[in-house]
Amino acid sequence: MVCQQRELFPQGDTSHRIVVEGSPGNPDSARTLCGGLPLVIARHLRIWVPAFLRPLARVFIRLGFRPDWLTGVGFLLNLVAAAAFATASLRWGAAIILVAGLCDILDGQVAREGRTETKFGALLDSTTDRYSEIILYFGIGTYLMRQGDWLVSGILFFALSGSLMVSYVRARAEGLGEDCKVGFMQRPERLVGLALGGLCGHEGLVIILVVLAVTTNYTVVERLAHIRNKHKSTPPPTIQEP
Repeated sequence: MVCQQRELFPQGDTSHRIVVEGSPGNPDSARTLCGGLPLVIARHLRIWVPAFLRPLARVFIRLGFRPDWLTGVGFLLNLVAAAAFATASLRWGAAIILVAGLCDILDGQVAREGRTETKFGALLDSTTDRYSEIILYFGIGTYLMRQGDWLVSGILFFALSGSLMVSYVRARAEGLGEDCKVGFMQRPERLVGLALGGLCGHEGLVIILVVLAVTTNYTVVERLAHIRNKHKSTPPPTIQEP
């Protein structure tokens, strides 16, 4: 029971571009207005963190750690993070999210470098990722309701829906044989955004939830448009007459 390469910090994914606001002729430049900071941070983390953790992954391999153990630890840490958010310990919750993210990276590295990747491990990993995200939002929603902040609780619902649909559209497209990694609010950006929001306190968390509610659903539309445009630009197969 082991894990394959994951959505979190995937290697070779060039869809996460850092754009400069107002650059001429760049249709993506407006994206820096909503989610630019999580995007930039996640891009740098995607480059540096796996390299930094590679020696630790090799130690785990020598000690006989299995990737699914790290998957389980990451899931449990997300449960603790959700509990921290629910009890108004926002900064603790944010810090634990980041630690859980390290486990999220390490299990994939241990699987790849230990040559123990399996399809079931990849499926298990993706499943726990979805549950972890739902549980985190549940913890944040509990905190907001205890604060009597019902409007932001409604915004959180759209952020959660968008987050799940971003992953679903990619999975569905890949099930149809299409690559669909486009979009700028993928899982790394979402987790970094939630962590940054928690570290900034209540106001920062509210701002991040509003950003996620907009950008995650925009990413869903962007992925649908990507597949649609890809098929429109592909000429239909020609049928040769006998």
